[in-house]
Amino acid sequence: MKKFLSGALALIISVGALLGVSNLAYAQDLAGSVLIVIGEAHVSDTQGASHALVRGEKVYAGQSISTGANGHVNLRMVDGAAVIVRASSRLKIEEYFVDTVTPSKSRIKLNLENGVVRSITGKAGEASKESYRLNTPLAAIGIRGTDFVVQANRDVTRVLVQSGAIVMTPSSDDCSRDSLGPCKSAKSRDLTAAMRDAYLELRSRSEAPTFVPAEKAIESPNMIAPPRQDEPRVGDKSNKASATNVDAYTSEATRTVAADTLKSQVDIVASKPDTTKPNTSNSEATKPETKPETKPETKPETKPEVPETKPAEPVVAQKIWWGRWESFANANPDGKTVKSVSNDKREVSSSNMVFGLLRETNDNAYLPNSGVVGFKLADSESYLMKADKSLTAASVNAATLSVDFNNRRYDTSLTVKAPGINPVQIQSQGSITFQGYFMSEINSPDTSVDGSLYRDGTQAGYLFQRNLANGITVIGATRWTR
Repeated sequence: MKKFLSGALALIISVGALLGVSNLAYAQDLAGSVLIVIGEAHVSDTQGASHALVRGEKVYAGQSISTGANGHVNLRMVDGAAVIVRASSRLKIEEYFVDTVTPSKSRIKLNLENGVVRSITGKAGEASKESYRLNTPLAAIGIRGTDFVVQANRDVTRVLVQSGAIVMTPSSDDCSRDSLGPCKSAKSRDLTAAMRDAYLELRSRSEAPTFVPAEKAIESPNMIAPPRQDEPRVGDKSNKASATNVDAYTSEATRTVAADTLKSQVDIVASKPDTTKPNTSNSEATKPETKPETKPETKPETKPEVPETKPAEPVVAQKIWWGRWESFANANPDGKTVKSVSNDKREVSSSNMVFGLLRETNDNAYLPNSGVVGFKLADSESYLMKADKSLTAASVNAATLSVDFNNRRYDTSLTVKAPGINPVQIQSQGSITFQGYFMSEINSPDTSVDGSLYRDGTQAGYLFQRNLANGITVIGATRWTR
């Protein structure tokens, strides 16, 4: 009996340990990364340990993001969603599990403890609306494919919808904070983007949310904490990547080549002597002596050689860019900053301390489902950064990038050379999300790689960083084409 009980106890302990490990692993699901951080912003874990957020940092389920009065954080989630934490706010990422094989099995739960947050649904939220929830101290908010802004504290919750629709329900025994998806009860209220600038409001002593029309919307979340210019524009998903400028550029290039070719042919023909007219220049002074019945030897007419014109190579429109953040604007005389390469048709897809990587938006393009492609390095910029944040120019060499579209995997390596140090190897392997984002899994020591493919899989770009001894960091940006 004792032996049986001992074995049973051991089994229970083993199962408990496994469950503990499972829960720990679940709590550490990668949720996303920091695209932009401005002012005071911190991340803390469940144990209370906290540190200042930096661009490019990964964030995980179980962590909380907090901002000060001048703080602002823009997160890119692993499923392509955007979460913007505005000033004086605190948001906890309770769950962020994305099932890439079966997106409908994903689980997303956010908890806005205080402040203002904007949420733009990604692929997981769109595919699993019943498994998405944003809680506030007073309410539960479910989605229907949405861009919405929430303001919350202990006394009130307000929600504004900019695209799609939401369902807002007071928290109660019938609408538990532990559940997922929208609650459905007599106290639930819907709000759609058709009700432009109006919002739902739930106060602590109210039984149900009330509708506040646009003409009375003096406490809208966007007025309490206005959006910054670096936030995604409302309706970005409907903004197709403009082909007009590219087509115009391509057509202009084609016309220029054609015009140059035609001009060269005209010049050659113009230089051909005209045998149908006599040469009247100095005709009297140089008139030859007439000889009877003497005819010049007739030679076959020779046509001037026309140089062979090769067809112009097609112009490949650039789809990925990078720039330096303003604090490093003068690191290179090219003046290429994030601001200078930004426009309303480009989204920031990755960032680190020095660079921001941008990708043209295009919701009509999709990654290939098959093939293994070796990409060529088209452009790069890299530096050796010292502890005082000073930069020394470096170079990228022996760069390779292979993408396996069959299994959505990437494998890349390069060597960075800089004065005063031995060549530094950058290596990374990982998976690719359905939106084209790189999720690194195996890297060289103390290395981070963050990037993406253009939505049709024809171009790629990534940022890299490797920490060396004595506070020295190798950091850079790359762009790749097929």
